[in-house]
Amino acid sequence: MQRDNFDSERGTVSEDVRERHREIADAVLSEEPYGQLIGGEWVDSETGEECAAVDATTGETLATYWRGTAQDVDRAVTAAQAAFDETWGSYNPMQRADALDDVADALEERKQEIARIDSLEMGKANQHSLFVDATIMISQFRYFAGLARTADEGRRPSSASNKLAYTSREPYGVVGQISAWNFPSMFVAWKMGPALAAGNTVVFKPSPRAVLSTLEVADVMNNHLPNGTINVVPGTGPDVGARITDHPEIRKVSMTGSTAAGKSVMEGASSNLKALSLELGGKNPNIVFPDADLDDAVEGALIASFFNQGEQCTAGSRLFVHTDVREEFLEQFTEEMERLTVGDPLAPMTDIGPLVDHAHLDRVQSYVDTAVEEGANVLVGGGTPEDPDLAGAPFFEPTVLTGVDNDDTVACDEVFGPVVSVIEWTDREEMIEMANDTEYGLASAVWTTDLDTAHETAAALEAGTVWINTYNDLFDNVPHGGYKQSGLGRELDKEAFESYRQTKTVVLNQGKLPRIG
Repeated sequence: MQRDNFDSERGTVSEDVRERHREIADAVLSEEPYGQLIGGEWVDSETGEECAAVDATTGETLATYWRGTAQDVDRAVTAAQAAFDETWGSYNPMQRADALDDVADALEERKQEIARIDSLEMGKANQHSLFVDATIMISQFRYFAGLARTADEGRRPSSASNKLAYTSREPYGVVGQISAWNFPSMFVAWKMGPALAAGNTVVFKPSPRAVLSTLEVADVMNNHLPNGTINVVPGTGPDVGARITDHPEIRKVSMTGSTAAGKSVMEGASSNLKALSLELGGKNPNIVFPDADLDDAVEGALIASFFNQGEQCTAGSRLFVHTDVREEFLEQFTEEMERLTVGDPLAPMTDIGPLVDHAHLDRVQSYVDTAVEEGANVLVGGGTPEDPDLAGAPFFEPTVLTGVDNDDTVACDEVFGPVVSVIEWTDREEMIEMANDTEYGLASAVWTTDLDTAHETAAALEAGTVWINTYNDLFDNVPHGGYKQSGLGRELDKEAFESYRQTKTVVLNQGKLPRIG
């Protein structure tokens, strides 16, 4: 049994790597098929099928799970509604906070295992899955536990002397959440943390490309929450995702994924005008000014371009470098790239693991090939590594393209791989115009030692986040989200928490109503 989009016929990596992965998989994963979490119980899909969760590096089956259907979503919504009506929905903020803190404590004990699962299934370097993803996952639950304790439950606006007006902030009830495959465990906390803290119950769909860490995290959470508070239904977008977006009893949907998927969710959610939060794609400008500290700018560009194999919506895949420092920057940048280790994601010093599967490898390669056809030059990389120990697995070299025009395909589309396009610039206004000339607006960065330049450029950029002399800095209490077709709403911050609450206004008249006529 293999995952639908993994080509096992291309061969796999060395036997040593395969054996290491088998040992770790046996230690951290269930031998029995993973069910769906519905109403506090792990159950099989009524009409679905058993699917394989595949090791991104070796192509071998890690575990199996039941693929959900629209009918399973209906069961999950019923369970979530019951939990909202009978248990979790009646918890006060302190009780919700205590439960989320218990969840965080329990996940802390499983942190290393969960990180390894993401490295196995998605190919993420373990140093990143452990020290970034799993760490942020736990801190998010703690952060939203704190918000549950301290957030305003409403206010009392000023009113006439004979009237009393007040507001209350109330949960939606059952919310649907659809996650992406590139940060599987972390996105569970990004989404469930604020939703649960605000008092909602959840029906959650992980990506079929990386489902196992979500199921393991949900199992931990389920031990500390009332039955039905969280429900997880793995499955495809056309079946499970579509039913979540159009289900009449789900009043809000949050989705992380591509812009195309976001538009599909918006269409489905229009059936009953659901509230939406969408964290979508990006084609983000990373701008180097001539006065930048090049050591820092180069390090930042490495993070922007190659962290998580470039499989990140915030990737700084359009690297705008000023003419005056272009040669020096690229020389230093390519030298630093040589120290990046491409290899087994479970090896402690690996920086770049495999892409999630061969279908995605083909997609990334096609963008590089198209770029060359359109006139770009491959300065570094451009294909699969020659290391025989990695042969057959979906690895892709860190790649730098020069001679790229801002309207080339590779500069317009989200490649979602370790590919960066260098765009040379001289005129600041023209550069900003190019930086903003995209349908996306998720993130951006500015490298300069001049604070006026930094703040003026930040103000001019059409992006939800602008980093200055840093990259991918995401904090618990700083909102993250996009402009334009990069999405709606915000993650991480109090804004995310508030997006899971709706306002009720109550006006009490304590005097006589005026008579008409």
